[in-house]
Amino acid sequence: MAKKRKRVKSNFKRAFLITVFCLVTNFFVISYIGGTLKNVIDLKKEQQELSGTLVDLKEKEKTLKAEVNKLQDPDYIAKYAREKFMYSGDGEYIIRIK
Repeated sequence: MAKKRKRVKSNFKRAFLITVFCLVTNFFVISYIGGTLKNVIDLKKEQQELSGTLVDLKEKEKTLKAEVNKLQDPDYIAKYAREKFMYSGDGEYIIRIK
């Protein structure tokens, strides 16, 4: 009868240790998966933000290319200099109105 009790205690200890091991392993696996999912969600948010930034930068690029094309024209440069830097041509007066 003592052997039977020892065997029952031994089986109980073994089952308890296996259960604890499985719980600890499950905790680490679930923690790892949770961290990975958080990283994926953060990267998706960042991707959306960067996509919006890309659209804005492409629009700005188009505007700047158009400006570069305009700056190739000498008449436009003269007009731009007059407006921006208040340069005047021969016989012209600058009157600033706010």
